[in-house]
Amino acid sequence: MNIQARDIRKHRLVDSAKLAFAQRGYHETSISEIVRQAGIARSTFYQYFDSKLHLFESILESFLQDLHESIKPISITAGSAPPLIQIQDNLTRVLNLVLDERDLTQILMHNTGALDRTMVGRLEDFYSQAAGMIQRSLTLGVAMNLVRPCDTKIVSYSIIGAVKEVIFQLTASKDVRPSTPDLVTQLLEFAMGGILVQSQNSLARSVRTGQTRIRLQS
Repeated sequence: MNIQARDIRKHRLVDSAKLAFAQRGYHETSISEIVRQAGIARSTFYQYFDSKLHLFESILESFLQDLHESIKPISITAGSAPPLIQIQDNLTRVLNLVLDERDLTQILMHNTGALDRTMVGRLEDFYSQAAGMIQRSLTLGVAMNLVRPCDTKIVSYSIIGAVKEVIFQLTASKDVRPSTPDLVTQLLEFAMGGILVQSQNSLARSVRTGQTRIRLQS
């Protein structure tokens, strides 16, 4: 079997497993069901994965790595976007990723009982990374007189909590996927409108200006 054919078969197994795990949960999903949906012989499964757990962990590890890489460090170099716009950019990348991979996000948000300590730790590391990014942005905002003095750690975790709940509800819903830029705008206006020195209208303008820049770059 050539490399391309192997990649196609592995991709079919992974796609089938994502859907099955999201719909039925880890414990209720069997290897037989995964290979049947993938249209692949059970013996072929073991050419790629040692077990159902190996497949499950491989899928989640790849997704968590993508999540980590979607968060970029806050830059304060000349020509860099304002910290609040960098928050927007990071949230946009994260939300696009989780909504593009809704099945995987459902596993992480709704089937946490199937995760071992390593995976739970990786997920918590991601949340801490995201909260740290927001906290650093807020601290810079305070120094630049964009954000009034506040406990930036508490505020950052409040924003992460709001984002997590939005993700939880969106992945559980069968509603049409919302516009990510509009969603990020609403999150930021709601979460940060009460802490900025400038008015909410100014915040809305700055966030929407960032949206325009994102659309032009995409």
